[in-house]
Amino acid sequence: MISNPFLKEGVLGTNASINKLIIAKMPECSVTQTLTGKSAQEIFSTDLLIQEIKNSANQLQIDISSLEEKSLPLYLESCLESEDSNVRAAAHSIMKLFGERLAVILLCLKEGSPENRKARSDWTDEEWDYWHSLQHVILVGGLASPPLGEQLKYYVERVFLSSGKHPYTIILGRDSTYAGLRGCTTYLEEIPPYQVNLIFDYGQSFIKRSYAIMDGKRVRDIVILGKTLSKHVEWDIQDADLEKEEALALNRYFLETITRTVYEVENRGLIIHPHIILSIANYVKNGVIANRGGYGKLRLIAPNYAEYLSQQLMGNLGRNYSFTMLHDGTAMAAGYADYANSVCISLGTAFGVGFPAHCPVSQIET
Repeated sequence: MISNPFLKEGVLGTNASINKLIIAKMPECSVTQTLTGKSAQEIFSTDLLIQEIKNSANQLQIDISSLEEKSLPLYLESCLESEDSNVRAAAHSIMKLFGERLAVILLCLKEGSPENRKARSDWTDEEWDYWHSLQHVILVGGLASPPLGEQLKYYVERVFLSSGKHPYTIILGRDSTYAGLRGCTTYLEEIPPYQVNLIFDYGQSFIKRSYAIMDGKRVRDIVILGKTLSKHVEWDIQDADLEKEEALALNRYFLETITRTVYEVENRGLIIHPHIILSIANYVKNGVIANRGGYGKLRLIAPNYAEYLSQQLMGNLGRNYSFTMLHDGTAMAAGYADYANSVCISLGTAFGVGFPAHCPVSQIET
């Protein structure tokens, strides 16, 4: 296996994203959709799936006026198993559309045609050759959960089969909605038996919260707390004053979520260990957040946001908490360290990417 060019000193580089992949040339396959010239992010995301569900609301027999937009994929799941054949057909048509798009993206990565290599200026042959060498693609995130994930996997495999290209092995991550929380537990160390670790997964759509109960160096259980909607995570804000204003609002919400969770867990009679693990949908290195994505604006709050969080919680709660901040793709991939020659792709507001690497710290009991 060739060395991973996307990892520098164990940290994922900002060029690892597949969202910027341009389909300059369609791979030879059975897909008839017109995708040439589009980027991966322009053809596959939760928002695009939601829009397609809204466009097909009548056929799906969904009253979208009474539903929260971000919950629409959940209703599509029930449509796939509807007793009404017309509803089922409409739902399967949507999954075929996105399954084929995902297949085209993966085919482009696997074959690395000269045209597509040329269209990706921040990759050299080294990055393309690495993608070609990978054997397994682990799909995680809400859209990878059954039955949506099973449908996507079916259409990806069908397109690869028809293309005659050597396929990736598609693996659906277990409990994939909470893959980030599970992966974060691999960064925990042994703590006193009467304490628990807080774990957060700050995504583009939702903030997932939990605490881990340790048994020596192993995680005995993860208790999932209620998730909350993400706010103030819009990106590409062109006005500097508006971006600063939104950064302050995001920061307040960030701190409020952590503080509320601390009180919620303590009200259960539990003692929180001062080491908190936090996954975030952004590139981060040693607590420093990159200027990318919706959470990138937090760079305007402090040069090192992890240290800033510690200082703020000391001021607000009078307790000394330390934070390990992880790129969300890295966190998700950490839970699949035993899969060699693989990549972990999260299917959400945008593609998240992480590369599993063997981690010699605690693992979840199964």
